[in-house]
Amino acid sequence: MKSNHWTVLLCLVILMAVFSEAGAQSTRKRTNKRTEKKEVKKKETENEVNFFRDQMIYEIRLGNLGFFNGFSISTKLNAGYRISDHFAAGIGGKFYYDQFIQRGAPDISYFDRGIFGWARGKVSQEIYIQAEYGNMYYDRWETSVRTPLIGAGYMSGFGRWKFGLELMYIINDTARDLQGSVVEYWVGASYNF
Repeated sequence: MKSNHWTVLLCLVILMAVFSEAGAQSTRKRTNKRTEKKEVKKKETENEVNFFRDQMIYEIRLGNLGFFNGFSISTKLNAGYRISDHFAAGIGGKFYYDQFIQRGAPDISYFDRGIFGWARGKVSQEIYIQAEYGNMYYDRWETSVRTPLIGAGYMSGFGRWKFGLELMYIINDTARDLQGSVVEYWVGASYNF
């Protein structure tokens, strides 16, 4: 008789579990209009943030290496916004390090730096032309020079990351003399090119 009680009790527990699960699946979640409006507004805000984030471009480049009579290296960091599939604009910074060997004396090193604005137009998915206008401070001569640059580049890759090279012609004669170069060359990576 005791086993019958346990069997009946176990059957009741199983039936209650089955019916509660079936009831939970058949009822739908009720929301009021205020909750629905908040959810729609939240999704719209997320879409706006994603749209803005998807249009941003971030780049890092190394270039202008030199190994004769010392050591030279430079980096270029910039961020921008894609206005359309073919046009983008942004700002950035350049940093140059030069070390010169002097016989019988301590080596001399200089740290040149500058900021610039840029605009880019894509000719194809990989090839682009770019114009820059910036202000460089040359540590060696303790002077700054404003100069425009114009050039072209090639970027290739899969997904959001692209890798390539860029060649920029220095238009200002004074900047060419102070920098000791006619062109800047860069190799680097671009996110969301």
